[in-house]
Amino acid sequence: MSCYIGIDLGGTTIKGGCIESGRLAGREVFPVNPAGSKESIFSDICELIDRLWNEHVEGIGFAVPAVIDFASGTIYGLSNIPQFNGFAIQKALEDRFKVPVRIQNDANCFVLGEMYFGAAGGFRNIVGLITGTGVGAGIVIGGKIHNGVHNGAGEFGMIPYKESCFEAYCSGQFFSAFYQVTGEEMAKRAGEGDTQALLAFYNYGLHLGELINLICYALDPEIIIIGGSVSKSFELYKSGLTESLKGFYFDHREKVKISPSTVKDISIYGAAGLFFN
Repeated sequence: MSCYIGIDLGGTTIKGGCIESGRLAGREVFPVNPAGSKESIFSDICELIDRLWNEHVEGIGFAVPAVIDFASGTIYGLSNIPQFNGFAIQKALEDRFKVPVRIQNDANCFVLGEMYFGAAGGFRNIVGLITGTGVGAGIVIGGKIHNGVHNGAGEFGMIPYKESCFEAYCSGQFFSAFYQVTGEEMAKRAGEGDTQALLAFYNYGLHLGELINLICYALDPEIIIIGGSVSKSFELYKSGLTESLKGFYFDHREKVKISPSTVKDISIYGAAGLFFN
């Protein structure tokens, strides 16, 4: 029986799960104390792992919203938990739990989770596009994570688009910037049949479609899985997305599968999946 613990370190919560033979056997969630010290936050992570621990655990996978120095296991660029910038967390966890620890960017864990446990099963060339407060992606080429030479591959949101970048049009920022409401509020209004809200999601789909067209030109994947908070409204923006995809030079609509993520806590699965990749 294979048994791995997957940890997803978010800006406001730490989520963890014990994956036994491909099944989520236990789950824990702790809040992140933004005012806490590096030591206190690390202690919370260890306590969460302790609650999931059993004698069969073979390793710990760790998903972080950060840039990673894989040679030293050090993380950088955390905006919500700056206390961890420059922290060699891989060694700290290995010293504490005496099992192998693997760390990876959360977007890459997302796409690994989809490949091993979700909608991308059976595919070897995958983009996992996360649309939430920002836009980023995990990339799998030939069945392996593609980090890029400087570990920055997949930052599609930073590509210039219109007067800004794709992140301004393809994340939740789109609704707050152009309609002065949150994406969650806009989805609620659209669900009630509000005409302006429905149009807003149609327009969002048009912009997201342009980003997907760009990804297809650059990478030509087999499947694109869309995750993140905005993906929960997939049916609301699907028509705009479909319309935008018609502008692609090659007819990829029947060749590239586009699907929203449907597995809860998929990054936890993906963190455990680091031991399979």
